[in-house]
Amino acid sequence: MHIVLVGMMASGKSSIGKVLSKSMNIPFLDIDKEIEFHERRSIKSIFENSGERYFRKLESKIIIENLGAKKTTVIALGGGAFLNAAVRKNVNEKSISVWLDVNIETIITRVKKNQKRPLIEKKSDEEVKKIYEKRLKYYEMSKIHIDCNKKTKTECAEEIIFKLKSIGINENN
Repeated sequence: MHIVLVGMMASGKSSIGKVLSKSMNIPFLDIDKEIEFHERRSIKSIFENSGERYFRKLESKIIIENLGAKKTTVIALGGGAFLNAAVRKNVNEKSISVWLDVNIETIITRVKKNQKRPLIEKKSDEEVKKIYEKRLKYYEMSKIHIDCNKKTKTECAEEIIFKLKSIGINENN
């Protein structure tokens, strides 16, 4: 059973995912990195040259393909991937979805430090808040919710493992 991390961009899906995969001794897959490898270009370049629609179609194809793999994997989705109904259906059928909940103020602080986020590159704090608010109802559909505010990535990973064990999931499932 895969463990799929969902949440807003800069919520810690990749960094917590790496800690979680190491703690559970299972592979880690970052969907954005997988897309960049597949396309041989950056996410930013894909958005600029092929558009968001192309990116989302490719993103859902790669996610669904990887969910079909037999070996249990920790998978970090891109921030908007879980909004796609087909992705959400596949994630919820073939994995345990985990929402990494981080408050919007922290998200805004983090995204300002990273210029590789084409979806919000030239957006105001208010516009980023609107994206966040629009996405919340989808993130809340995750099977497990983790409050990552004021916690280290190790603490978040430990809480995920605890919640997975409480529902009978471990690295052998």
